[in-house]
Amino acid sequence: MLEKLLISLKVTVLGMGIVFIALIALIYIIELVNKVLNAGQQKNKKDIKFADKDNNKLDSASVELSETTANEGIQAEPDEEELIAVITAAIASSLNRSTHDIVVRSVKRIPYNSPVWNIAGRNQQIAERL
Repeated sequence: MLEKLLISLKVTVLGMGIVFIALIALIYIIELVNKVLNAGQQKNKKDIKFADKDNNKLDSASVELSETTANEGIQAEPDEEELIAVITAAIASSLNRSTHDIVVRSVKRIPYNSPVWNIAGRNQQIAERL
């Protein structure tokens, strides 16, 4: 009986030892693959840094262009009050109501990468509140 217990303990320790050695080997293999794959990405990052220096020259040119358009009185973004007025008018026309019945409290842009179910849920919540 004692011999069977000792043999089973030896088998258990041997099995656990083999599992831990395999896991440690797997960790080192994953780190090696990670280093090999990241070596190619580091080269790409260096290329991007050189490209960014060229883009900085273009950014300064675009800043000069935007300053000239601002001096001419052209607005790049609409005024917030105008935006709320336009949104209120659009909601009123789609609901066939007067603009006096609708109050816009806040405006949030919905990202274009939202899933369809997310957009449908938002539209349903808005419809329930009106």
